[in-house]
Amino acid sequence: MLYQENIHCGWLKEDNMNSKGINKADVFNRLYEILSISVEKKPCVFLSHKKEDKPACKKIAEYLSNAGIDYYLDEEDTDLQQAASASDPIKITEAIKQGIKNSTHMLVVISEKTYHSQWVPFEVGYGQAAIIDNQTNTDKLKLSVLTLKDISEKSLPDFLQIAYIIKGTKSLNEYISKISNKLEKSMINESRIFSNSQFQHPLDNVLNWKL
Repeated sequence: MLYQENIHCGWLKEDNMNSKGINKADVFNRLYEILSISVEKKPCVFLSHKKEDKPACKKIAEYLSNAGIDYYLDEEDTDLQQAASASDPIKITEAIKQGIKNSTHMLVVISEKTYHSQWVPFEVGYGQAAIIDNQTNTDKLKLSVLTLKDISEKSLPDFLQIAYIIKGTKSLNEYISKISNKLEKSMINESRIFSNSQFQHPLDNVLNWKL
């Protein structure tokens, strides 16, 4: 019983502030969380992105995880990967929809490459319906857009204007503070996140530090 009481979203609950977020695309992480009777509801961010932006997205996922926020990143979703290998659009769509339904927030990672994506507009539309409309949720943070460095100071397409816009490291820290309901300054002091002006920030190569 002692072991079971100490489980927290797939991590030992020795110290709540030290627990990291997990990738809930991984079926074992999802099962571990379901089986835990002491699971505390945490934000889970669905990371919508173009395949070519996966390296940047993985860095952003790691940053969210360090802040204690769960996320969905498709590379560990075995159902989705099998459907993609089989070129099965129906099963791909169902896997994406399930990932969105299991998330509390959507973060759309945008670059120049995204404008040629077929799946990102679908994910945004479904995210709007599943996360916001179905829950009659007026919290604009539920659907957010994060611009990568290459387009951080450019205007966005109309279909993305409905979202909460995050332009760089500074505004990403503010977003994390809001959805985790923790003070940004406290999270910086605990090294959960890093000041946007910090030298050698972990997201320097992917995000604009000033915005």
